[in-house]
Parts: sequence; structure tokens; C-alpha cells
Amino acid sequence: MKRKIIKQGLGGYTIYLPKAWIDKKGLKGGQELEIIEKDTDLVVRSAVLQNKETTIEITENNRKDIKVILTHLYRKGFNTIRINNITTELLNEIKTVTEELLLGFEITEQSDDKCTIENISEPTEEKFDALFRRIFLIIKETQAIITKDFESNAFTHLKEIEEFNTQLDKFVLFCRRIVAKEKYEKNPIITWELLTFLTHIQHAHYYLYKYASENKIKTDKNMTYLTNSLKEYFDLYYEAYFRKDIKYIHKINQLKTEFHFGQCIKYLELSSGKNNVVHSYIREIFRIIQIGTSPLLSELIETEIK
Repeated sequence: MKRKIIKQGLGGYTIYLPKAWIDKKGLKGGQELEIIEKDTDLVVRSAVLQNKETTIEITENNRKDIKVILTHLYRKGFNTIRINNITTELLNEIKTVTEELLLGFEITEQSDDKCTIENISEPTEEKFDALFRRIFLIIKETQAIITKDFESNAFTHLKEIEEFNTQLDKFVLFCRRIVAKEKYEKNPIITWELLTFLTHIQHAHYYLYKYASENKIKTDKNMTYLTNSLKEYFDLYYEAYFRKDIKYIHKINQLKTEFHFGQCIKYLELSSGKNNVVHSYIREIFRIIQIGTSPLLSELIETEIK
């Protein structure tokens, strides 16, 4: 939409703000707005803190989807979620989801058939960068356990990796919640896509380790070589993001021929049975890391253009 600049005497200029936007934000005459200068733009933000609330009616159709519903409402920015028509079993599931995934939220009210989840201690938006880095570090810590256990052929850290998985999911949800808010200043689409790939990378490592642990895989030199190489592959990903250096992405893309189009296929052909499944998981992780360079590349290209 366009607005004309209106001169006001000798003091300055004004523009009319859209009434629909004012109504949506619940603003009234006399309230303050935040004006931020960003390159050639002026960004107008509401200074009013909105307590977004919603109510869920549990039915036979949505009862099995409570985890998905709660995590979606959380990342969409709701601060109070009321849930009606629950059972004792469902309440236990709600408690687990809240404790494990909804950072800063607690169940504040409950009765026989309803409960309320509220934001009581959510970290500030300034914590975004620290938690975003922590997501990367969780993957690196997971990889360190995997490489060590594949070398020793002793898979004794499944519980620890499961905890890493849950912790990463919690931090990803928080970061997506921040991205969904109007105050997020970076490119939201690129950041959202990057968080998606980081989630897939961690989950793929978890499923690799879980399969190897539960099936008592006997590792061989090919597996240990590839898991160590995976660690180095992701190190390039990490360096590309935190050094803001595109050369690391170019290196990843150069290595894809050597690994998931080369060595991974070779060892797949040489293996059999359950070992074949392990090699399939490993090749998939190489692939996800490589295609996950897309949002990184977009962000770094934007930085270079600026």
C-alpha cells in the first residue's frame, strides 16, 4: 500500500497508518510505536505486548495429535493455551510435551477434564543467537559420541543421544517461535529452512545410532571411516555459518561426489543385511548435510551482495 507524506507546519511530517493494522494490534490514539531505521526503510512496530490466547476442544479426531497441536501453537506465538475435554492419560502426555518441548511454559491450571498451559519464564529474544549456536553444538556432540562408539563397537549412549534429540527439538521450536514474531530482523524464510535441515540432520544421526544400538551392529573399518568423515563434513557446515564464509559450502558441494555419490554407494554394495541398513543411514546424513547448504548459501550470498 502507499501513503502520502503530510507536512506538519515547520516541525516535520506524518503519514496515515492503516486502520486495519491499528485494529489488529489493538492500538489506540496516544499509544507509542517503535520506529526503526533499517537501510532505506523505516520499520513501524507495535510496542504493545499481546497475550495471544487460544482454546482447544479435544475430540476423537484430534486426540492423537495433541503433541503436533501444542508445538504448532507454541511456535505460532500463543502465550496461553487452554485445553478442554482431556483425560488423565492425555494430561500426562500434555505434561510431557510441555516439559520437554515448550521452553518457558508450564501447566498453571488443571482439573478433571481441562488444563491451561502458560508462558511464565520464556527466554528473551536476545537468547536466540545463543540457542541457535547450541543447536549446532548438540549435533557436534552427538557426532562425537557416534564416532567414538563406532570405533569401539560399543553402543552404550542411546539415552544420552535421545536427550540430545529432545533438547534440540526444544531449541528449534523456540527459535521458530522467535522467527514467527514480527520483531525478528533476519530473513525469516532462510532461517526457518535452516532450522528444518538442522532438525533433519540431528534426527538422522539419532536413528542411525538407535538402529546400530538396538541391532547390536558389528562395526567395520568402512563404517568408522564414514562416521569420522561425517563429523568433518558437518564441521564445514558449522564453519560456513559461523565464519560467514562461502568457501566452506563450496567444499561440501565438491565432496558430495567423493562421499554420498562415491564411497557411500561403494560400501553399500559391499555390505549386506543389517550393515547395509547402517550404510543407508550414513549416506542419507551426507545427503541431508549437502542439500542443507541451500539456505546457508542464500544467506551468505545476501551478505556478500550487501
